[in-house]
Parts: sequence; C-alpha cells; structure tokens
Amino acid sequence: MIGLLVQIITFPGIIFDQFSNKLACDLLEVKVHEVKYLQSEAPISYIIHDIPESYFKIFSLSIIPFMISTLTAILLFTIGYSFGEESIIFFIFCWLGISVAAHAFPNKKNGSLLWQKSISEVKAGNYIALLGFPLVVIIYLAQILHYVWLDIIYGFILLMLVVEPFFK
Repeated sequence: MIGLLVQIITFPGIIFDQFSNKLACDLLEVKVHEVKYLQSEAPISYIIHDIPESYFKIFSLSIIPFMISTLTAILLFTIGYSFGEESIIFFIFCWLGISVAAHAFPNKKNGSLLWQKSISEVKAGNYIALLGFPLVVIIYLAQILHYVWLDIIYGFILLMLVVEPFFK
C-alpha cells in the first residue's frame, strides 16, 4: 500500500525514467519496440528494446538514464531555488526533482544483463568489462535499499547538495 502511494506521489519520476531510458536507447541506436510511460496496471511503466551485442552499449544503457535523471533533478532543484524558498514554485520543483531522482537507479533487469555480459566479456579477454562488476553490485544494492527508501533519500540528498551551498 505504501509503495503504491509513493508511486502515485512520484509519478512524474516514473514517466521521466522511461523517457531517459528511451533517450539512452536513441543515443546508442538501440531499437525500441514499445514504451509505456505510465499505466494503471502492473508494471506501471516499461520499455522493451533490443539487447545490444556491444558491451559498451549494455554498460551505457545502465548508466546513461541514471546520469540524465540525476542531472535533471539537480536542474529542477536549482530552478526551483531561484524562485525563493518561500515560493510555491520552489516546492513544486522540489517535488519534481525528488520524483525524478527517486526513479533514477537502474533496475534489476539492467543489472542482470550487465552481469551476464561482463562475465562473457571477461572470459573473452575484455578486461575493461571488469568495470561492470562494481556497477552491478551498486545496482543490486540500490534495489535492496529501495525497501528502506533509498530512492527518496537520494532525492533529498541531491536537494541538499543544491540548496545547502546557497545558505553559506
């Protein structure tokens, strides 16, 4: 029940998550078959795309949407803060920023795909693929910590990083 409430409150972030995934696919020229930005049944949103052969593209599909969402959240906080802390616009932009940040982390599917591809690449002698293993650990850790609200906490941490320097 609480999870559904969080999804309802952070729906802009759910939509933006699929937008950033679609954007990453477009940038990497990965064919997208279907995108649902928001729907009433489970899963609430999703993207279906080809699985690239390239290790670089698989790694990038895990990290680009996270970076886009994080930078967007920071931009939203900065714009909101420019209206002043007492402004309703500040709170709207904070809500949007936290929503986007809360859905920034890659999902288990990305982690699993990156894990499998990293193993096969290392076995084939591509030792750069070792970089994928720490990212997979972070992805799975973030999924576990989701149950203690890491996603929302991440949004508030980004907010404080933007707002705190202005207080000095």
